[in-house]
Amino acid sequence: MVQKNLLILTPRSRFYLSLLKINMTKNAEGLTAIGKLILQFARVDRVVWHEDGTTPESDTDHTVMVAVCACALAQELYNDVLDIGLVAQFAIVHDLVEAYAGDTDTFGKNSEEIKNKKEREHNAFLRIQNEFNAVYPWLPEMIERYERFDTKEARFVKSVDKLMTKITHILNKGAYFKGRGLSKEQMWSDYQSATRDAEIKYAQEFPEIIDLIDEMIVEARIKTYGS
Repeated sequence: MVQKNLLILTPRSRFYLSLLKINMTKNAEGLTAIGKLILQFARVDRVVWHEDGTTPESDTDHTVMVAVCACALAQELYNDVLDIGLVAQFAIVHDLVEAYAGDTDTFGKNSEEIKNKKEREHNAFLRIQNEFNAVYPWLPEMIERYERFDTKEARFVKSVDKLMTKITHILNKGAYFKGRGLSKEQMWSDYQSATRDAEIKYAQEFPEIIDLIDEMIVEARIKTYGS
C-alpha cells in the first residue's frame, strides 16, 4: 500500500498562508468593486447617438473610442513628443467620475451650468478616492493626475476627447442637432460663440488637433444640414 504524501503545515507556514489569504481577499474585493464601478459607468448614456441615430452612446463606448483614437493620433502625429502609454491611461480614466456624476451636455451651456457640472464631478472623484485609496490607488491617482492637466499627455487626451462627438455627429448625420431642433444657423452660432473656445482651450500645443476639430465640425454641419 502506497502512502500518499501529506502536506504538513508548521505554525509559521499557517501564519504566512493566513496573510496571503487576507491579501488575496483584499485584491479580489477591490477588483469586484472596480467591476461594479465600470458596469455603472457603462449604464451612463451620453447625449449623442450611434450611427442609427436612436441608440445612445454609453460612457464606455465613448471611453474606448477616445483611448483608441488618442493612441493612434499620438503615434501618427506626436510619436516623439508624447508617452503613448500615459496617453492610454489618461484616456481610460478621463470620464470615469461620470459613473457617479452622470454625463452633462455642455453644448451651448452657460458658466453656471458648467460650474455645477464641475462640482458634481469633484464630489464623484472624492467618492472614488474614498473607495479605492486603500486598494488599487492607481485609479484615483490617475484621475487626479489627468484633471491637473499639467502634462502634455493629459492636455492631449482632453483635446482628442473633443473630437469624438464630431465623429458621432458625422456618422448619424447630426441626430443630436436635429433632436434639439437646432437650425443650421443656431448650431453654428452656438458652436462658434462658446463651444469651440472651450474645446481648443487645451489644444494650443497641438495645432493638428485643432485643425481636425475645425474640419470635422464643418463635415458634421454638412452631414446634418447639407451645407
